[in-house]
Amino acid sequence: MWLFQSGQILAAAALLKANANPSDDDIDSAMQGHICRCGAYPRIRKAIKTAAALQSK
Repeated sequence: MWLFQSGQILAAAALLKANANPSDDDIDSAMQGHICRCGAYPRIRKAIKTAAALQSK
């Protein structure tokens, strides 16, 4: 279990490197185990999808 934002960022970057267009399930799997005390999971998912869209331009 990870409690740090840096772990979330690294997990998101690794996901986007492996999968340029991740689904919600892909994102959930990649972020599993990363705990966010503020409950920002929907915003994190949105940020990953935004990064994926920007990457594809």
